[in-house]
This record gives sequence, structure tokens and C-alpha cells, in this order.
Amino acid sequence: MFNKLHLFRECRDYNLSIWQCPSFVFFVLGLVNIAAMLGTYFIATRYMDQPEIVALIVIGISLFIFIISHSVTEGFNKLAQASKMKTEFVSIASHQLRAPLSSIRWSLNLLEDGSSSPAETATFISFIKENTERMIKLVNDLLDVSRIEMGEITFSPQPTNIYLLAQKVIDNSALFAQANNVSLRLESPEVLPQAYVDPDKIFLVFQNLIDNAIKYIKGQGEVRVVLREENNFIKVAISDTGVGIPQSQQKYIFKKFFRSDNIMKYQTIGTGLGLFIAKAAIKQNNGQIWFESKEGKRTTFYFTLPIYK
Repeated sequence: MFNKLHLFRECRDYNLSIWQCPSFVFFVLGLVNIAAMLGTYFIATRYMDQPEIVALIVIGISLFIFIISHSVTEGFNKLAQASKMKTEFVSIASHQLRAPLSSIRWSLNLLEDGSSSPAETATFISFIKENTERMIKLVNDLLDVSRIEMGEITFSPQPTNIYLLAQKVIDNSALFAQANNVSLRLESPEVLPQAYVDPDKIFLVFQNLIDNAIKYIKGQGEVRVVLREENNFIKVAISDTGVGIPQSQQKYIFKKFFRSDNIMKYQTIGTGLGLFIAKAAIKQNNGQIWFESKEGKRTTFYFTLPIYK
């Protein structure tokens, strides 16, 4: 009994269903093998003159064992993916934290020296603040991913003005866009119904998609946000004139920690978590998210939000 409880606890710790937990499935598979051997023996002795019945029973048992083995394989695959994600997490987190921490230490050393002018001091303080915000965002992204994986994400839907929400994100992104020589445009009909969504989650979706669009434009460019009413949903399109996504890698774009090769080539700062979080938020708000992209030219992300009735 205690061993059985231990098996269930192990499956829960791995965040696997009972039929994907290797230790439990191996235990069941062992019992099935023993039962199959004994059952086949007794059936064979009883139906020796009817070999077709014995053959059918053996085939049925073999099929059942095959299904159990498939569950074992799925469980190992999931554990292997978890191990890979852990390695990627350590690599990305350490890389993303090292740069801002080094910058903060460098700025603090210069401030500690005491020879900085008031203007230089203000610049260093601004630099420290900026890098602190980067680290906070990384930690928040990692916490959001953890909540999504554990199914603990909160959801508080309410009637929401999507135009005002999008405008707020654009206003917050204005300086970042200006620094990157990118113009921002918001297009919407004069009358747009409210959406029934969690405004905090949708704000985060807008923020992630608009920030990505700005970051992945090299040189002068434009990010355009278009709002439309369509089939009892508000449809949002966020397009950019950036580097695009290679066709061969588009199927991975919503995976955790994924960053396409051309983005890595440009050394763009990012964790590869924003789109994973955005997709989970849209799904939780009963919408859909998808994209179209042409490498080297443009990318457009679309998502839908249910209209408040």
C-alpha cells in the first residue's frame, strides 16, 4: 500500500497523468505480463483443440501490452522534454540575468567612485533602473510560465474597452519605439464593442506582441495595430516590417524558450517566453491566436476576443 502511494506521489511530483508516469506504468506492465502468461497458459490448456481462440487471446493481450508500452514511451518523452526545458531555463536565465547584473555592477562602481557629474549620475541611475526592469520582467515571465504549467493562472473577466487597452500599451511603448526608429499606428472603427476578457492578461498580450514587433525591426519600420469586429469577436492584428520568421521554424513559434535562428543572429534580447504566455492568455480568454510571416519582410499576429453581450 505504501509503495502504491509512493507511485502516485511520484507521478504528482512529475506533473504527469497516472498513465504517463513511468514508475506506475512499469508496475502495471509487470502485473499485466504475469497475468498474461498465466492466463495464456490456462486458456491454452483449456482450448488446445481450438487454436484460433488461443491466437485471438494472445493477440488481444499483445495489443494491450503495446498500448501500455506506448504510455511508458509518452511518459519518458515528457520527462525528457522537462529535462531539456530545465537545461534551457538555466541557460537562458543565467544569460539574461548576467548582462543586466554586470551593467548594474558597472554603474554602481562608477557611482561609488564619486567623480561623476550630476548628468552622468542621472544617466547611471536610469541605466540601473532599466536593467532592474529587465530582470523583473524575466522573473515575472518565468513565474507566469510556472503558473500556466501548474494550471494556477487566475482569471477575472469583465467588460473591457480594447481600444483604450491597446492605446495604453502603445503609449507605454512610444519611447522604446522612438529609440528603435519605429513608428506605431493604431487603427479602429469609431464604434467598437467591449470585449469580455481579463484586462490584465490581454494587456500583457498586447505588450508582448508590440514589444516583439518593435525589437525585430532592423532599421526604420512600422508597427500597426488594427482592431475590427468580426463574427461576435474583436479581431486584433499586430503587424510589423521586421525580420520575419523562417518557414521551417514557424511551427515552433509558441513553444517555451523558442527563438528563431534569424532572431538569434541579430542578438535581440529575449527569453522566448512571451509568445507562449500570450497564447495561454488568449486561450484562457476564449479566443484564438495565429500568425502569418514572410522571412525578411513582415510578420502579422492575429488574435480574437469574445464580445461582451
